[in-house]
Amino acid sequence: MLRAFPCEVLFLILYIIHSVNLQNTNPPPPPHWDYEREGPDTWQHTFDTCEGEAQSPIDIRTSHVKYDPSLKPLSLNGYTSNISSYVWNFTHNGHTIVAYPPPLARLSMSGGGLPDTFYLAQFHLHWGYNAFQGSEHTINGQKYPLEIHFVHRAPFSGTLAVLGILFDRQRDDNPYLNDLLSVLNRTVNTSIATEQQIDLSRLLPTSPTPRFYRYNGSLTTPPCTEGVIWTILTRTVPISSYQLRPLIRNMVPFNFRPPQKLHTRKVLANFRPEPHEGGEEEEGEGGHYGSAPFDRINLVLLLLLLCVSIMSILK
Repeated sequence: MLRAFPCEVLFLILYIIHSVNLQNTNPPPPPHWDYEREGPDTWQHTFDTCEGEAQSPIDIRTSHVKYDPSLKPLSLNGYTSNISSYVWNFTHNGHTIVAYPPPLARLSMSGGGLPDTFYLAQFHLHWGYNAFQGSEHTINGQKYPLEIHFVHRAPFSGTLAVLGILFDRQRDDNPYLNDLLSVLNRTVNTSIATEQQIDLSRLLPTSPTPRFYRYNGSLTTPPCTEGVIWTILTRTVPISSYQLRPLIRNMVPFNFRPPQKLHTRKVLANFRPEPHEGGEEEEGEGGHYGSAPFDRINLVLLLLLLCVSIMSILK
């Protein structure tokens, strides 16, 4: 027994040292961030990637969008068939409401110039503290009250491809949103997680060739990882101010990041933008207002001609 005692003591010491080392190797908790005091303007101080040159979201200026004929039709696989029977898991992570599909739901996105088939991992929402803002992406500077991101992942490379859908405010309620809004109304804080059967097919385009914008960007939340393929649908989903109330009453009053600089990136489209799109911006740079100096010159010439005519009559 006396000979075994030193071995037991040695074993105990080694066990304590090993336990201490395990505690020391545990990763530190992730840095805190939010949308208010430690909001988007401060993220780059903690997350270096957040000040990169390929950040999201962006303001899409349609006058600068380039038509790309290589962008073939976008395929949203499984989104419109039997999706109403899926039971989704909704949870509040302190920053947004996240919905996870059931394990057997093989919802995916392919085509449209994507390099792979990307499978849905989750979707989440971005909203504002009133009905006049909330979207992360803007079109020609126009803000929308709500934006949903369907986050897809490639099975082998792990590359992310996000499908963005914008909501536009209208007077009347959209009855197709009732199921979704009922669960959002209950998921108001981090203490709540719920499962519900909802039909998302009405949020997605029924056209076999939906119009979309495409650009390379990043996650819109820390750590702002770049290398994300973004697809923004041009078709918006109608929603009323009344239907936005559950989000405005959420524990997170708003959760959108402002548009980031485009830098050298290009925004592509699978359609030819109409000439009038982006017209508001062009007017300020010499569009309709550009003819004002010529109108003034014509007026002066007309007055001179009138004076000459009067003088000739008086003579």
